[in-house]
Amino acid sequence: MRAIAVPEIGGTPGLTELPVPGPGASPGPEEVLVRLSAASINPIDLDIAQGRLPLPTTQPLVLGVDGAGRVVEVGESVHGFVVGDLVHGQFLDAPLGRGTFAEYAVLSGSPSHGALLRTPDGLSAEVAAALPTAGMTALGVVELVELRAGQSILIVGATGGVGVFAVQLAAARGAEVIATARSEAGAWIRGLGASQTIDYGVEDVSELVRGSHPDGVDVLLDLTRDQARFTAYADLVRDGGSAVSATFTASPELLASERISVTNFMMRDKPDLLARITDEVASGRVTVPIERTVTLDEVPEALARNAGGGARGKTVVVL
Repeated sequence: MRAIAVPEIGGTPGLTELPVPGPGASPGPEEVLVRLSAASINPIDLDIAQGRLPLPTTQPLVLGVDGAGRVVEVGESVHGFVVGDLVHGQFLDAPLGRGTFAEYAVLSGSPSHGALLRTPDGLSAEVAAALPTAGMTALGVVELVELRAGQSILIVGATGGVGVFAVQLAAARGAEVIATARSEAGAWIRGLGASQTIDYGVEDVSELVRGSHPDGVDVLLDLTRDQARFTAYADLVRDGGSAVSATFTASPELLASERISVTNFMMRDKPDLLARITDEVASGRVTVPIERTVTLDEVPEALARNAGGGARGKTVVVL
């Protein structure tokens, strides 16, 4: 099969031919074999390639954690899935290296660090593949801070994969959403529910937020990887408010703050999160903005582009 893999930790992602796990490569007793139709790109893909996750890996290491496809084989001990089921999820299973940037993937019916779910009728493979990691993260954060109607939330990195979900989920709860976005994306992100947008490239985010919210915002959600900026923006949070980093950029000093609650967010109970964010999307309450679709051959370039920032929604790999 064709796949995007790195030959070793720290290697450069590239297209390769692998003999497994194509048809006939029987999964283990608790595993399923999925013929993938679509996958999507997330920052965690390059984290895995660089060995930043404390989990065992296989070599070569096939990248990709989000995917959607059809079950073609099931192990004898698998419950809940049968051959022919359309499924989607976060294919994050130990050992890492059996990812979704491939024609086939084998994973546990209950992934050790991810989640797998039957895809509802009417949900395309592209949308199903785009929602797991970003959608689960956004839903988890919004629930962690117990965001309520009338509260304010500053979302830094609002146009990326997690951001577009977080804006919608926060707005649906009646919160005032302040989103950082380039001016050319301002109208689009306001259309998703943001009340105010700030062009971080030319405007002073701190000055504008202090001007509109002199007592501070209730919640800061930072989706970027700039520790200094997260620390600076935490000063914009009111006493007793919450600051959350979805990329583990909160420093030990900031985590020890007694003025505000500071969290490096980590998802819990992924199967439940996946089921509920899938229902939000399938019902039409949340949309999944797909910025572009790419082929498997184009994935290495798409990974590099995604790492450069400035995304507007999700990049989906059509297989």
